[in-house]
Amino acid sequence: MTEPRQPWVLETRNLRRCYGEHVVVEGLNLTVGKGDIYGFLGPNGAGKTTTMRMILGLIARDAGEVLVFGSADPIKARARIGGIVEGPRFYPYLSGRENLRIFAAYSGGCEEQRLDELLELVRLRERCLDRVSTYSLGMRQRLGIAQALLNAPDLLLLDEPSNGLDPKGIREMRELILRLRDENGLTVFVSSHVLSELDRLCNRIGILQDGRKVAEGPTAELLRDGEDLESAFLRITAQVEGAQIK
Repeated sequence: MTEPRQPWVLETRNLRRCYGEHVVVEGLNLTVGKGDIYGFLGPNGAGKTTTMRMILGLIARDAGEVLVFGSADPIKARARIGGIVEGPRFYPYLSGRENLRIFAAYSGGCEEQRLDELLELVRLRERCLDRVSTYSLGMRQRLGIAQALLNAPDLLLLDEPSNGLDPKGIREMRELILRLRDENGLTVFVSSHVLSELDRLCNRIGILQDGRKVAEGPTAELLRDGEDLESAFLRITAQVEGAQIK
């Protein structure tokens, strides 16, 4: 007898969102398993950020469900999800540590030891007393991840975490995401246009186009012989565009 399948860490069922008469996301079904680094791809305007905002409960859904570890309860979901959407925002005149302390206070506070652990995790311990205004973009992105981890989530959503970073910053972000999975047991859902990075990171991929899912599965199964992720993405989205023209 086979064991019952454990619930997905994240599952969306027939997710829909409109702005006026414009349908941004339609009938979206996604599944993310425990320990996945799930790459969420799509052209600009495909509905990726809107989807992530719905998952995080930042905007309402017009239809559909979001399940986290099998539960559709939004309060339970918020307790197990952390995320950064459209870039982290901080008080630039305060230090990194002071920023984390303020954000922690919004949700009931946390011990200083927890702040130490997070600052060490994102490699900011030595700069934590410096004003955020002196931080590089990469440092701000890593501080944003520390903020998203304040409530010790099981699932982390990252929207364009490598956007605007130089090669060193991109490598640091990649290494951090891998550590979060391998050493901290997190499941990571990441949207990015830096497909070469997702090719290195992600074991599963979902592709969105015009608000609809056009592909999903293990990264290796979506790639044809000799393809990298960028080539597969361009092929899949071109096929959809060609079918729409016909």
